[in-house]
Parts: sequence; structure tokens; C-alpha cells
Amino acid sequence: MQRRSRCRGDSYYAARILIITISCAAVVVHFFFTDPLAHNSVQKTITSKSKITDLPLVNERNNDDATTPSDSATKEKKPDGIEKQIEGVDTGSTLNEAIITLNNTSPSTLCRQVYFWGGGKAGSSTLYFVLTQGPGGGGNPTNTGPFVRGLPKEPCQGSQWKRWEALTKDTNLCHGGSDSNSFTHILNGCPRETSVQYARKAIALSDDPKFLMLIRDPVDRFVSFLNDEVRRFGSRMNIEEAAKRPSGLGRRLAMQGEALKNLLSVVKDPKQILIIPMDSISLNAEGVIDAIMDHVDGRRWKRNETEVMNPNSLKVNVGSTDDKYVTLSQNTTEILRNKFRQDVQLLESLVGKRFSWSSWARNEDANSTGEEEEAKNEAWLVASPASG
Repeated sequence: MQRRSRCRGDSYYAARILIITISCAAVVVHFFFTDPLAHNSVQKTITSKSKITDLPLVNERNNDDATTPSDSATKEKKPDGIEKQIEGVDTGSTLNEAIITLNNTSPSTLCRQVYFWGGGKAGSSTLYFVLTQGPGGGGNPTNTGPFVRGLPKEPCQGSQWKRWEALTKDTNLCHGGSDSNSFTHILNGCPRETSVQYARKAIALSDDPKFLMLIRDPVDRFVSFLNDEVRRFGSRMNIEEAAKRPSGLGRRLAMQGEALKNLLSVVKDPKQILIIPMDSISLNAEGVIDAIMDHVDGRRWKRNETEVMNPNSLKVNVGSTDDKYVTLSQNTTEILRNKFRQDVQLLESLVGKRFSWSSWARNEDANSTGEEEEAKNEAWLVASPASG
């Protein structure tokens, strides 16, 4: 009996030792295949089997506290957001099909951060997709940098912002090389944030972030916002009446002087901001793209990549074909101009230049010299603010 008990005891301890050995081996194998520092490879490829349309997307709506849909909901129904309405973009494509390959011959580094500043209803969607996909658009991405492509467009708040924070700390996305295959920047295309608090959050993630601020006639911008609510999101509002009482997100996007003042109160240097009039993109898209690349210290595209660029071919946020785009009566237009006049004056004083559409907002200064007037009226494509 004692010998049988001893054998059973020996078997029990042998079994425990075998289990511990197998567990240790599993840990070693897991570490080797998951820790990027545990092995070297010539190339690292970032892939994902998640569909682009499965990524939460917050639309540019009059709702600052908009919630993001669940994964299951977005799989069943594509969001009414940007991807759905871009010609040439395969919304069913996966990030795995748009593989980002990083060559280890260039040192890994943190990506340089670039932010849109209140770009909604001023061409931000078009510009975002041109910068990240190239002049060929989403269906035929032609650029290989400097902006990483395939990332969510609008990481404004909540879980999307947390994901953006993680991307800013990821050393596997961008590389320090200057060759044509290097991704060096990530672009936050959030179209609606203009607060001091949001600017501080961005500054906290980088010592030298760059900002792109699209500018548009505030009356046209607010009317575009109202039409968007009706044609894209199904609102049954009377646009003519709603325009007489601007409020919410639409008003905030139209108050561009106030938005720029908020940003200038946080950034260290006004040169971190690039002011881009919306009509400049139509007039000289190549010049705008080159200016943006220079502003963010990125590699300019080769001339053959931009010489046939036509951003108007990217029809984004076009809305429903059943609802006609509503324009305002002259009376309501004047009501809006009166509400936005002082803000436009603030905007021009901060930029130090006049806009092609802003004559209705000016109170001519009798003390201005001829040279000052000429400087303010000269044609310009993009600019940094004149002062902080």
C-alpha cells in the first residue's frame, strides 16, 4: 500500500511539472511572435481585417455629444458619413487590402501630427481625401506619403480620440526617411472642433503640431450646413427660417474669427497655422497642396502626381438628389451678414489679409494708408496668421 501511494504521489508531481513546462514554453512562443523587439524582420506590415466602414464614424452634425455606433450596427448599415458618398471609393474594402508597408531601412519614429481646425462645410472632406489618397482619389490611391492613409477620418471625441492618442504614440506607423515610400505624418480630419480645450488636447500630444484652417464666406458656410442637415441627415427644417436664427454647430463653424482666436491663444507660434481659403483649392489645387506640404515639413508630391489634379472630381457630401439645395433670399442673407460681420472683421485682423468675398463685412478705416490697403487686397493663396 505504501509503495502504491508513493507511485501515485510521484505521478502527481510529474504531471504538475509537465504542465508547468508546457505553460512556460507557450509564454516564450507567444512573446517571440508578439513582441516586435523579440525578432527582426526586413519589413513590418500593418494590417487589419476590419472593414473601413466598420470603424466608428461621427458625422458632421449639429450634435457636439454625438455617440458612435456599435460595431454590429455599422456592419449592418454603412454610416451616412463621408465614405458612402465618395465616387471611386470601395467602401467594402479592408485595411488589409490597403496595406501599409514600412521599410526598416528608415528608422521608425513618432508620426508628425497635423489637425484640421473647424474645417466642416468648407471643403475639409475633399482636402482630407486628396491629402491621404492622392489626386487619384480613394478608388486609385496614388500618393505614398507623407500622410498615412487608411486611418479613421474624424477622431474628435470619445473612443475615437483615444484611438488617435494611441496612434500618436505608435512608432510603427511612420519612418524618418525622406524617400518616396515614407509615411511621416498623420492627419486628424475632425471637421467641427474649434474650442480652446480641444486645442490644448492637441498641443499636449506634440510639441509642434501643425493646423490647417479652411475659410469660407460664413453665410455660405452656414447655409451649406443647414442644407446638409436636410439633404444628408433627413431634417425637415425650413432652411429659410432656420437661417434667421443661427445656433449650434452651424453657427460655431461660421464664427471663424472666434475659432482662430481660440487656436492662437494656445499655439506657441502663429506659423503653426495655415489659413486656406476654400476658393483657393478650386483656383490652384497644386499650389495649395505644395503649400500644405511645405507647412508641415513634408515631402512634396512629384509634379506628375499633381499636374492633372481636379479635386472637384471628388464629390463628397453631395446629399440627397431628392432635395434641392436651398439658397436664401436677399433679406435673410442680409440678416446673416449682420450677425457675422464683426466676426469677419476679427478674422481679417488676425490673418492680416482680406478675403475675396468679405467686402460686405468691412468698415473702411479712413486712417489706413494706401500701402496697407494694397497689402490687404493683394491676391493670395494661403497664409499664416499675422499675429497671435
